[in-house]
Amino acid sequence: MIEQQVALDCRTEIVELHRFFTEWFNRARADTDATWAALENGLAPDFVLVTPYGTVLERDALLASLRPLHGQHGPEAGFEIGIRGFACRHVDAHMAIVTYEEWQTFEGVEKGRLSTAVFERNPAMPNRVRWLSVHETWLPPAA
Repeated sequence: MIEQQVALDCRTEIVELHRFFTEWFNRARADTDATWAALENGLAPDFVLVTPYGTVLERDALLASLRPLHGQHGPEAGFEIGIRGFACRHVDAHMAIVTYEEWQTFEGVEKGRLSTAVFERNPAMPNRVRWLSVHETWLPPAA
């Protein structure tokens, strides 16, 4: 039962983070320190992202690269992010490991990534989990 709740918490966190990015890039979310703090707080201090290109971005470098991208697409570009294929791979008292597909649509073109995320369980966070690590790889185009 606990494993199911943690899996649900992770899935909710993934969907909400990608909704944040969609709204951030589309200018649908305000560029305020309070708005930005929600993202900052969701990433552990030692968070690391491995991009589909193999670039390793630590938390501070990632945040510094994302904040200036507010509204970069604008609502007219049709930028959206969808999450598919969520699976919880491991849950224990301290962490959860999950995989999911992230599909981005921009100006009618869809590109996908397979992501493996590691979360720490943290009851102080809104969804009771916090991001520790994400590793992404490109997916072939959707059929």
